[in-house]
Formats: sequence, structure tokens, C-alpha cells
Amino acid sequence: MKTNITFLKFIFLSAMIFVLFLSPLFVSAQTKGTGIVYVCNQGQANEGDCTFNDLLAAVRKVINQGTIIALGFSVVVIAYAGYRYMISGSNPGERTKANKMLQSVAIGIFFVLAAWLIVNLITTSLLKEDVLQAVPLGK
Repeated sequence: MKTNITFLKFIFLSAMIFVLFLSPLFVSAQTKGTGIVYVCNQGQANEGDCTFNDLLAAVRKVINQGTIIALGFSVVVIAYAGYRYMISGSNPGERTKANKMLQSVAIGIFFVLAAWLIVNLITTSLLKEDVLQAVPLGK
């Protein structure tokens, strides 16, 4: 019986993560010019005719959105680790688990930001100036 309750908790938590973090991507992808969707030469006569620069701009947009999602999720994990640390009381085992969770999140944030920086530097050096202005750095 206990495993069924644990499994139901896992399913509920997974559904909440999907609703809170992933569904806004699908909703914003439906509107033109926002979300992960990238249209080559949008509004021009040759719309949809993609080049290598368009591929790089699309990769940059996907990496930027993924970075935002990963950092948002890390905030939730940091809050949960802080909660576990606060309720640990005088139990050193629970404090150790919370500290390990915080260390893992910090390492994860480092890798996410390092990957974003590497992709951003490569795409900036490979893209032309007119494409850089079409895809802003923060979006």
C-alpha cells in the first residue's frame, strides 16, 4: 500500500512540474514570433527559406529557452533543499542530505551557465550582424 501512495505522489509531482514549467512553452509556441518556434525570413517573400545562419539563430533561441527553464527549476530545488534543511532540527543526517542537494544544484547551475556561455560565444562569432539583431541576447 505504501508503494502505491509513493507512486501516486510521484505521478502528481511529475504532472505539476509539467503544468508549471513545460506547458507555457507549448502555449507560447503557438503565437507567431514567440516561444521556441523560429521562422526563417519572417514576413518576407522568401519566408521559410532557411540558411546556416537561421539554423544557428534557432539553436541560440532553443538554448536560451532551455537555460531559463533549467534555472527556474533550480530555484525550486534550492527552495526545497532549504525547507529540508530548516526542518532537519538536530538530525545531522537530514542536514547532510540538504547540503548535498544544495551542492548538486550549484554544480548543475554552473554547467547550465557554462553551456549557455559556450553556445552563445560560438553563435555570436558565427552569425552575421543582421541575424544577431533578429534574435536578441536575452530572448
